Amino acid sequence: MDFAELLLRAHELWLNKPHILQHYRERFTNILVDEFQDTNNIQYAWIRLLAGDTGKVMIVGDDDQSIYGWRGAQVENIQRFLNDFPGAETIRLEQNYRSTSNILSAANALIENNNGRLGKKLWTDGADGEPISLYCAFNELDEARFVVNRIKTWQDNGGALAECAILYRSNAQSRVLEEALLQASMPYRIYGGMRFFERQEIKDASRICA
Repeated sequence: MDFAELLLRAHELWLNKPHILQHYRERFTNILVDEFQDTNNIQYAWIRLLAGDTGKVMIVGDDDQSIYGWRGAQVENIQRFLNDFPGAETIRLEQNYRSTSNILSAANALIENNNGRLGKKLWTDGADGEPISLYCAFNELDEARFVVNRIKTWQDNGGALAECAILYRSNAQSRVLEEALLQASMPYRIYGGMRFFERQEIKDASRICA
């Protein structure tokens, strides 16, 4: 029995044994759910059963951050919640404390193309920041070369490597970037992980292929 089936069987138990459901309703009288955009159908059914008609439910979610549809997450649960709990108050957290105004303007322009959004507009009272530049790379190798060349230009103009950072979405992207940095004899450090070629599985594969 995996985690998903545990949720399913518990839901069936509550439906078939109302006194057990009532026990948990009395135990959990106020419900708070974070990352609500990542909930699936059975998790939402849990919330509906536990909450009943009390309306003592608070959810926190962002329909623009739904990235787990491949494992069953239903961003539509946010809209379902608003329909099932008509008395719910929506509070939009639109002020951003991390990014500059230029970055937020670009993000707003991109996300507006999504369908079925509840709608919000991020803003900041901070500075505009540096202009955003866009480079459409031919492939990952071209992208890595472009990044390294930009860093080299920065360095040639008196910039310090310690002031440069490469942000990537997943660890799988680090290999090509690391290879380009090594070819350019450019020192680097990985934060929040380890270098691609220092990972144990990569060392094992390299020894086998040697």
